[in-house]
Amino acid sequence: MPLPWTAKKQITFLLFFMIAAISAGIFVFLRVTAPTCFDGRQNQKEQGVDCGGPCAKECLGEIKDLVVLWSRPVKIADGKYDVVALAENRNLKLRSGKVGYVFKLYDERNILIASREGSTFANPGQKFALFEEAVSTGARVPARAYLEFGKNIKWELAKSEPPSLVVTGKNYDDSRGPAVSAIIANKSLQDALNVRAVAVIYDFDGNAVAGSATVLERLKGGASEEVFFTWPEILEGERDSEEIFVRAESASDF
Repeated sequence: MPLPWTAKKQITFLLFFMIAAISAGIFVFLRVTAPTCFDGRQNQKEQGVDCGGPCAKECLGEIKDLVVLWSRPVKIADGKYDVVALAENRNLKLRSGKVGYVFKLYDERNILIASREGSTFANPGQKFALFEEAVSTGARVPARAYLEFGKNIKWELAKSEPPSLVVTGKNYDDSRGPAVSAIIANKSLQDALNVRAVAVIYDFDGNAVAGSATVLERLKGGASEEVFFTWPEILEGERDSEEIFVRAESASDF
């Protein structure tokens, strides 16, 4: 005797309910009972949430913001100013291959009169100088400069130590206009890529009165190269000392 239509409907509904219940049970088992590296929880001896331990993804740890130690505008001509700053990455194991930044120049009434955007990299635990040349301010005179970093910096664990670069043979010469020369030596076995050097001249109060920058695409391991920094005009303020900040990216980070 064939089943009535209502009975068939009830059986179909019961089968559907059983399948849904079994699927939900399997999901709960996989989600709760069987930890994974993608479950949004710190379990199975992970060092962090879904990272470290048995998981392939490494943990970044607590991320510290980049710190601006100082920044200054430096006059090079009427309506033209260089901007130089010193910053620090206090993350001892984290690097970023691309860090966006913006210099903002304000007048004595704290009105924004000019800005300049750029990008750089940040090595772990390293201070680094940034330099932008010939920022146009028109008829306005900047009283101060601020450096701001972008908020969405992509950090990653450094694969190796950054190249060890040493500055030697530093020399200041103003016989034909202000100029600084130096030797940059790569003490590492690995090649240094995107070598960025910034020269800063200070007055007797420790304030930056001039800045200049140069870039070397590659400095081979164990090699050295002479670099030069020049200024077209006599510096404003008396010169006391100069310092060269140099850094580079490791070939293993690419």
